Amino acid sequence: MTFCFSPASSPDLVIITDGDMYSKNWRAAVDLCGRLLTAHGQGYKKSGLPTNHTTDSLQLWFVRLALLVKLNLFQNAEMEFEPFGNLDQPDLYYEYYPHVYPGRKGSMVPFSMRILHAELPQYLGNPQESLDRLHSMKKICTKILENLEQGLAEDGSMTSITQENRQASVQLWRSRLGRVMYSMANCLLMMKDYVLAVDAYHTVIKYYPQQEPQLLSGIGRIFLQIGDIKTAEKYFQDVEKVTHKLDGLQSQIMVLMNRAFLHLGQNNFAEAHRFFTEILRIDSSNAVANNNAAVCLLYLGKLKDSLRQLEGMVQQDPKHYLHESVLFNLTTMYELESSRSMQKKQALLEAVAIKEGDSFNTQCLKLG
Repeated sequence: MTFCFSPASSPDLVIITDGDMYSKNWRAAVDLCGRLLTAHGQGYKKSGLPTNHTTDSLQLWFVRLALLVKLNLFQNAEMEFEPFGNLDQPDLYYEYYPHVYPGRKGSMVPFSMRILHAELPQYLGNPQESLDRLHSMKKICTKILENLEQGLAEDGSMTSITQENRQASVQLWRSRLGRVMYSMANCLLMMKDYVLAVDAYHTVIKYYPQQEPQLLSGIGRIFLQIGDIKTAEKYFQDVEKVTHKLDGLQSQIMVLMNRAFLHLGQNNFAEAHRFFTEILRIDSSNAVANNNAAVCLLYLGKLKDSLRQLEGMVQQDPKHYLHESVLFNLTTMYELESSRSMQKKQALLEAVAIKEGDSFNTQCLKLG
């Protein structure tokens, strides 16, 4: 089977630096992955001959496909996933290449690539297909854990492994099962099946107990979005009970953020602004608190103060605050404030062109 690329990036993108990933030049990074895969005998210059995979080439494929999803090029990603089938073909296993990987068994496909393959259909309007794929992954992870707990190897064979290796394998596959459940919860949330989504997030807590405060906060915010203020408040109180045992500023910020969001859900913008301001006293660079404090000021009828706060953010640290949501709010305020909003939007566009990479969505500037 041969592998080729869809036209995801311009053929003119030839000057690529090692900093492309960090400078958010995602298209250039996609192009670089393509050139590296070509060096592995895959991609742009396909010969029509069967493609031999390696662990390195599959890692490169994963990075390229993840970048396409990052760029919202979902159809391109789907097209490039097609030759891999269901990721269970013989040439994706170590046993297919005994001269390269003598004695090694199992799939060479990175687990994260399987997650990406399972999640992709939901972005193409078919969340049920994503759920079906994720359920299949859940079944496999559960079976492997059962084998390990019964004293067998991961594949169910009687191969003996040390207790230390067994414990490491159990920990790995529990983590992977938690990751699958997290993707299922996100998919159910996208489908607006809130009951099942919340159940799935609770299951994730079982596999990632250290993430309990963040997950409970997330569940609380789901109930806020659907207007169930009382249940949201209950979850936020649970977060405070859990974080009470923890030290650190991040726990304190999480509690304050939840309180602020609760007041937002109650349309109490003055109290919400007070909590966002308290967060900024602890962490002046907190973008969420900064943006939301400005939004609260707008709803309190203080347009100039709100505008001053957002403009101050962007001017103070453009690399940190040139975020699409922040700029959308800022351009909306420009439209409310002045008939010269278009000139101000164009000035923002120039700042974006200098500071941001090629993945930035300029639609947030509302120039059209």
